[in-house]
Parts: sequence; C-alpha cells; structure tokens
Amino acid sequence: MARRTVLLGLFLGLLAATNAVPFDFYYLILSWPGAYCEDSGNGCCVPEYGYPSEDFFVNSFITFDLSTNKAAVRCRNGSPFDLKKLDPIENNLNHYWSNIKCPRTDGTSTWKRAWNSYGVCSGLKQVDYFRSALALRRQADVLAALAEQGVKPDYKLYSTEKIRWAVRQKLGVAPGLQCRDGPFGRKQLWEVYLCVDTDAKTFVECPKLPAGVSCPAQAVFHPFYTWMLNATAAFEPRIRLPTDAIN
Repeated sequence: MARRTVLLGLFLGLLAATNAVPFDFYYLILSWPGAYCEDSGNGCCVPEYGYPSEDFFVNSFITFDLSTNKAAVRCRNGSPFDLKKLDPIENNLNHYWSNIKCPRTDGTSTWKRAWNSYGVCSGLKQVDYFRSALALRRQADVLAALAEQGVKPDYKLYSTEKIRWAVRQKLGVAPGLQCRDGPFGRKQLWEVYLCVDTDAKTFVECPKLPAGVSCPAQAVFHPFYTWMLNATAAFEPRIRLPTDAIN
C-alpha cells in the first residue's frame, strides 16, 4: 500500500511538472499602425480580407521566462497550428491582430508564427491563446485611455510620461513604450508593452522590459486612417464589423 502511495505521488508530481507553464509572464505588445505606415519604406497595404480597425493592433503575445531572460519559445507540449480552430474569432483577428505590411497577406502566417513560437508554451488551447490576447487588447483600450487624457493621433508632440500615466490610470499598471523614427525629425509612438500574469487575464507591473524599449521625453502620435492603406490590388472584403464578444 505504501509503495502504491509513493508511486502515485511520483506520478502526480511528474504530471504537475509536465503541465506547469514554462514562463513567468506575458508581454502583450500593441502596435500603432500609423507609425508603421509613416516609417515603412514599402508603405502599408490593405490585408487580403479587407480593412482593419483604426486602432492599436496586437503585435505579439509573448511568453517570457525570467530565469533565462528570454522568451519561452517552441515548447514541445503544444499542438500544431490549425487555422480552422480560429474560425470563431477570425473576424476579430482580422480587425485587431492584423498585418498591414506590403505586399498584402491574409494574416495566416502572422498567427501561425505567433502560435508556433509562443502559443505552444502558454498551456492554452490555440483558440484560447488568441482569444485571451484579443480580450486583453480590448480591456486595455489604449486608444481610448489616451484620448481621455487629451492624447490623440494628430501629429502633435506629447509627453511620453503623460502617455504612461494615461495607461496607468486605466489599468493600474505602467506600460513600456517603444518609439521609432517619425515625421519632422522626431520620434513617434510605435508600440505599447503591457505585462500579463500567466493566467492570461490579469495585467501586472512588468518585472522587466526588453533592452532597447524606450522613448524620448516627447513623441509624435501619428494619425492612422484606413485610406492610408494601399488598396491598388483587389481584396476579398469578408471582414465585418468587430463583435463585442471575443468568442
């Protein structure tokens, strides 16, 4: 009986170790498309499925391991990427996890790369990994948080400390900000880094930010409108209005 108890304990311990997530937190990286369009040498294009939303996009949802000081990637316990599994949330992915690079794409390669790199380490089912990132993006609602404090995409220079403060007012945690070259010889707001607990639901203070993530004291908030996207080639307009529910 004692031997059976010991074996059961060993089995449960191994099972727990197998199911443990191999990372400490997520980076939710939100990109401002106006900055990409302004800085990209190739311009920006309407995706094959139609126009995305005029809002911050999910760029990445990265699993990060503090013990190695690196992203946890390509874990072996994840299932292969299956586009069909994203059917229930495809429309919201098209709006908010979009790829506006030229030449135009349908987004599949972007989502496949995200899942094969980080999703397989999350411990989540494929659809839940993407659904969680979309729900967090909506909860953060960075564009609205900035607008509430008078920060709008209108070519003006804004204090990056005010941008951080505006997001903190909304979420209770401070974001990391990444800037890139912008108009008028100034830097422009490009990405917002938010850290998320391993439950994929709760925003937390970032234990650390990647080296090189920085902005000067002031940055341009470049406008973004869908008319800025190159639409010279035909596209399939299957994209619909985003749904309130991330389902």
